[in-house]
Amino acid sequence: MERFSKLIILSERQQLHNTAMLAQSVGIKMQQYSRSDFMQQSVKSGVLVGCQFNSQDLTKKGVSSELAMLMQRYPTFIFQAERALIDPTIAVHSGLRGLIYRDEQLDRVLTALKTLMSGQLYYSRTVMSDVVDLLINKPKKLNSEVTAATSAQLTRQEKRIISLVAEGARNKEIALMLNISAHTVKAHLSAIFRKTQARNRVELLRWLQQSNLIIEGQPAVARLA
Repeated sequence: MERFSKLIILSERQQLHNTAMLAQSVGIKMQQYSRSDFMQQSVKSGVLVGCQFNSQDLTKKGVSSELAMLMQRYPTFIFQAERALIDPTIAVHSGLRGLIYRDEQLDRVLTALKTLMSGQLYYSRTVMSDVVDLLINKPKKLNSEVTAATSAQLTRQEKRIISLVAEGARNKEIALMLNISAHTVKAHLSAIFRKTQARNRVELLRWLQQSNLIIEGQPAVARLA
């Protein structure tokens, strides 16, 4: 669990925001910037970013491009969030580390800041319970969706090569069968391993057994027998 050494508060106010002052009151090292000014700063490690809520930040479609860009650079949470405008489940799955609502009592805000700075997520028990339930009770559905998405990324040639790998063909044999060079076969295999997150042929075959990949009208998994 990564503990953060510095808190950055992003607010368009010129004066110090109340959340920033609360952080200072409990000894949290912090600085305040506007979003545009902070995005020009170089990326630093050990920094947690708190973003003052903007109605465009998080909708039913997910996070805004601006917030997504910020989240790619730093662990981020939202403060002064409006309960009626935010689906916390979407916030969790988007990668936000927490939500601090506008109507939270000061002691809850302090607890939230300490929790977030310690490296933990800050969401209600109900939200986290729903997330855990999804991970525990629906892994097959999630795996199926991931596998389907991966299969869609594979080109027709890559699927042919996977089929030949499943039949035990070596790179030179694959090259002869497809009338391409061995170097091209290696390039295709590298792309296949990256897309399926397999480190070698054994893991690729394991992925293939769990997928519903269709090659030229026949399930590739049938060729493993």
